Amino acid sequence: MIGGIWSVPINLPFTRFNRGLRASARVRNFLKDLIAEKRMELKKGADPHQDLITCLLSTRDENNGEGMTEKEIVDNVILVLTAGHDNSAILITFMIRLLAIEPSIYAAVLQEQEGIAKSKPRGELLTWEDLAKMKYTWKVALETLRMFPPIFGGFRKAVKDIEYNGYIIPKGWQIFWTMNMTLMDDSIFTEPSKFNPTRFDNQASIPPYSFIAFGGGPRMCPGYEFAKIEALVTIHYLVTQFTWKLCADTSFSRNPRLVPSEGLPIKIIPKK
Repeated sequence: MIGGIWSVPINLPFTRFNRGLRASARVRNFLKDLIAEKRMELKKGADPHQDLITCLLSTRDENNGEGMTEKEIVDNVILVLTAGHDNSAILITFMIRLLAIEPSIYAAVLQEQEGIAKSKPRGELLTWEDLAKMKYTWKVALETLRMFPPIFGGFRKAVKDIEYNGYIIPKGWQIFWTMNMTLMDDSIFTEPSKFNPTRFDNQASIPPYSFIAFGGGPRMCPGYEFAKIEALVTIHYLVTQFTWKLCADTSFSRNPRLVPSEGLPIKIIPKK
């Protein structure tokens, strides 16, 4: 299904787009059955906040008290599944890569995460308060996103005529912007090729709409907090329970998403 998103929209039986549509239909039918099950559980008194679907089923419009339609729930669940799949995986993959080749940064992340682990009873799950303490780890994630943004770019509409390098871009035209060009601009980020999480110590010093890994403005990525939770929780358990080293070539390519050329194989060793 995800492969169909990045395809030419030609609906013929042998195309990736067609396979994506068929996969989407199967997922939607599965989710409709699951929604029906969750609806029955709620009628029997189940916790309305036990998972995403029960939360969506229990949500009510504050103006008219109406709930979400089945289609709205299906669309939102698919959004979480797809939008949070590749991008979060790419972020975590490149954090693992960078921590393996930056020992001082790895040591700082490990110190922060071990401090959190030692403050909790063994086996107790992470809390929101624990995530709030992972300040340095999140700076590492932000710097990873700056150097290796999962998204190639996006479209914006010109709200007025713009002159750029002698060219006129008329009002109303769609413009495709490349994220990496902004995030590696040395007039915004000093020594942009250097991996330096401390550049985010004072995020207010970064000009507005310059760090755009999650977009910006009213249409900023709605999955920002979800991606943050995924990355922080994964790195916490990884660094506190394992050590690792890279096993092969660490080059990468964009087609159009950022991916390691060899899939980033690592040798992972459990801690005693």
